[in-house]
Amino acid sequence: MILNPAASGGAGETMLPRLEQALAGRGISAEIRQTRGPGHATDLARTAVTGGASLVIVVGGDGTIHEVANGLVMLAGEIPPIGIIPVGTGNDFFRMLGGSTAPGAALDEMLAGDIERFEVGRVRYNETESVFVNLLGLGVDVEVLRKRAEFPRLKGLTQYLVALVSALKSFRPVSVRVDFEVAGDPGEKSFVENRTILMAVTVGPSVGGGFLLNPDASPLDGLLDLFFVEPLGILKLARYIPRVIRGTHMGLPELIQRRITRATIERSDGEPFFFEMDGEGMPDPVNRLELEVCPALFPVLVPRRDP
Repeated sequence: MILNPAASGGAGETMLPRLEQALAGRGISAEIRQTRGPGHATDLARTAVTGGASLVIVVGGDGTIHEVANGLVMLAGEIPPIGIIPVGTGNDFFRMLGGSTAPGAALDEMLAGDIERFEVGRVRYNETESVFVNLLGLGVDVEVLRKRAEFPRLKGLTQYLVALVSALKSFRPVSVRVDFEVAGDPGEKSFVENRTILMAVTVGPSVGGGFLLNPDASPLDGLLDLFFVEPLGILKLARYIPRVIRGTHMGLPELIQRRITRATIERSDGEPFFFEMDGEGMPDPVNRLELEVCPALFPVLVPRRDP
């Protein structure tokens, strides 16, 4: 069990006694390890694999799951399944699973649940390779991450919206080119190039605590979903945001959506840019991103689905 004590403003740390009680009450033998800082969950996940763990339970948010996934899938050999007890700000990965958030009920659902093999996105940049479990984004989304820290009392979608409004006050769109292969027709290539407020590639439907960018996306379809927002005036943006929250924005001309298998992303002027993965800003700018879908790579315990 990998627990991030700093998740959701320290809520992870307060979860520990409840976890220990829930485990003891069910006679479950588990080794609990707490993260000590950024990147530590990746090391703990690698240690779990080499130590022969049969199940890795992540107690944290999307960023902790991102780190654990990178510790697991980058190693050769069989990957143990992961279970999730969500303690994050957005918990968008957990929304793909559904189920209980309380430790005891979540453990019961895991033990009675099924393993589903989720896809991930593999990305290469600056001679580095990584995976994202739900989101790769650039544009205003990167600035939103910085702004979210200014509103620690808010959670989930509310925090994202307040941070978005704050970020848009100073954000200026830049021109981005995305070359991609179209889903359903291997080898067919296309591209999008324009100034953009937000460009995101997702595995699942939501980001930002329930912002339904790609409402039809599924972690089981072997595809990634591109969301590209062309420049919008403030009034039109204000009209569109509620529709994106609800996932009823399909077909709006300035919101480009494509189902893809791989892509390269660059700024049109060749300048470096910042990006984020799974709600975590990457510290160094890049000139180019190369990404592809890795189907059925990530085994995840989900609550048993009704037939």
